[in-house]
Amino acid sequence: MGKSANGSWYVKKKGEAIGVLGADSSVIAMLPKKKTGDDTRVAEAYLLAAAPQLFEVCRVMHSILENSLIVTPEGFKINCSDIKKSLIDVIMRAKGYRKSPDEP
Repeated sequence: MGKSANGSWYVKKKGEAIGVLGADSSVIAMLPKKKTGDDTRVAEAYLLAAAPQLFEVCRVMHSILENSLIVTPEGFKINCSDIKKSLIDVIMRAKGYRKSPDEP
């Protein structure tokens, strides 16, 4: 499984805004401070920054679950076809193949 094309992303605060930057310091996203209410922008920025790693973990898990059966150390057999289906859905969405009708 290859390395993510986007590399590592990180979070940086500049003034009132929170930015998500690529490994080459390119701007991935800039999240302005909310005008009112609880500001969750920092948590949102860290979630965005983790996206390349989360995507890679999903791809690895999908390849591990290829046989659709997990056997626990206690000997329990778990059919993981639902987990595999969810992973396929999220991987396809992350690649832009599955979109809601109003998304570009």
